[in-house]
Amino acid sequence: MDFRFIVLCLSLWLTPSLADTMTDLDKLAESVYQYPHATLSKITDLESTLDKDNSTPLQQLRLALLKCEAYVQLGENEAAINLARMSDAKAKAMGIQQASPYFFNCMAAAYIDYGDLRQALTLLDTSIFQSRELQQPQSLVNGLLLRGRIDTHIESQSSALEDLRLAQDVYPDTLQQRQNWATPPQPYIQLAMAKLLRNKGALNQSFNTAKAALDSQQTTGKVRLTVLLTLAKIAHFNQETKFRDEMILEAKILIPEIATATELAESYTELAEIEFLRANNKSATQLLNIALNTFNKQKKINDSLRASRLLAQIQLTSGEEQEGLTLMQQAIAIGERTNQFDELIGCYQILSNYFVGKDDFQRAYQYQLKRFESAQSSYEFLKDTRLLQIKAQLGRYQQLSQNNKPQPIKLNAQISNNYDLIGILILFLILTIFILLSRFRVMPTPKADLHKEAPLNVDEKMEALLTSAKQIGYPITILLINQSYLYKADMELLLNRLNNKLRQQDILINKSDDQILIMLPFTSLKGAQIIAKQLETIIEPMQNGHKAPLGMAVMQHHDTLTSLVKRASVDQLSRYNDQLAH
Repeated sequence: MDFRFIVLCLSLWLTPSLADTMTDLDKLAESVYQYPHATLSKITDLESTLDKDNSTPLQQLRLALLKCEAYVQLGENEAAINLARMSDAKAKAMGIQQASPYFFNCMAAAYIDYGDLRQALTLLDTSIFQSRELQQPQSLVNGLLLRGRIDTHIESQSSALEDLRLAQDVYPDTLQQRQNWATPPQPYIQLAMAKLLRNKGALNQSFNTAKAALDSQQTTGKVRLTVLLTLAKIAHFNQETKFRDEMILEAKILIPEIATATELAESYTELAEIEFLRANNKSATQLLNIALNTFNKQKKINDSLRASRLLAQIQLTSGEEQEGLTLMQQAIAIGERTNQFDELIGCYQILSNYFVGKDDFQRAYQYQLKRFESAQSSYEFLKDTRLLQIKAQLGRYQQLSQNNKPQPIKLNAQISNNYDLIGILILFLILTIFILLSRFRVMPTPKADLHKEAPLNVDEKMEALLTSAKQIGYPITILLINQSYLYKADMELLLNRLNNKLRQQDILINKSDDQILIMLPFTSLKGAQIIAKQLETIIEPMQNGHKAPLGMAVMQHHDTLTSLVKRASVDQLSRYNDQLAH
């Protein structure tokens, strides 16, 4: 009796303690994005309490996740990655599988801040897959948001739109989730959608979407500062100058409340970009110098690269050519060393625009070539990543299908002793066979073509290839050859020779509008140029006194077959005009 009384007293004493811990974790989950520094301090205090108390494994993992998210918000990416890896291993050892996608998201966010999109995309694909399987809407929303941001950055607009819309649709489910881990504030989804709409040219819709984020209860602290700076930039492009200035003023009042030097430097960089857009070059330069000093001290290489690129652009605009070119070359060296292809694209574009303004078209053209090479490297890099992701997904689905494969039904051994049941089964089989044979005699023999799918025509094959290329991420190039400059009598011979030269997966059609169209799957612009030179050697002997112009175009993500052919026609016309000029 005494022992049971002691256990009852202990349970009554422990229950409020555990309840308080759960409440504290819920409060921290609501503040980690708005006030990450204060949240991290409270997490440190709570960790010591949990060490003394009899905490559950689930509470320990929740606290580790909140600490990881706080590290990401504060720019402590290395600490976030290490903590996420260790915590994911603990979650698997404890059998708490639903925790894994949350730690994958945290790692992915840190890699995005590093500029390592390949690692981030791989982690996010795994996280989104597991979130759906384990029914974790909070981690699903975060994974979709992060992947949508990446797709917006690399201009994969249709994929970004799909992810962000799904994140918006799933968000209400996060509020009903039984276990509260961590959910990014809804204003961040609205801002991501606003940036995507701005990139698509829908400026009014972008402005209204971003403006709606101001009214959210979650728009406080760091979230509000992010909303103000993003909204000010969008308002500038939408020519809402008065509203832009109001947002900048409020942001400047709010910035001193930022707790850490890294967050302050990041905010100064964002504000400097807006000041540059407003032609306040002096103010922008001052902000960037402060930010660069912090980034260099803390060895934030990618942040330093972005700030250096912007500062170099300001110096070039202000007429400080030598300082601007020196700083830009330093930024390019960092970008090449760290494989930051997107930053290199920006650097080369700024330099090309600058020399165009100076009428130095030769140097401008050289930088455009370098920009193209960086864009091609970025494309190839992400294409390889997408292929690896697709292979991983196929592997997962194959494993699931094998796990769910129906097991063969084993007849009970006792049936062999039951002659009556065996006789019934044999009779049933004989009747079934008899009925089927009688039906086959009555039914007319169907034509073979009725059960065969109609083969795809050439246009349908090309459309299917375009769709597949957009999903998987491989290049497609179109070549156009104008027949009007060739001998008509040699057309059949020419087509045969071209077919012999092309690969099995290539498609060649003789269009009715005096054009020969060749589709080259898995072929970049550089590869298509090599193929074009080989084809020109076949075409040259059959030309009717004039060089047959050959046009080409590489598929972009927004292309249809019609738009791709039109761009090849424009390129063909441009080459023809160049021939006439020479």
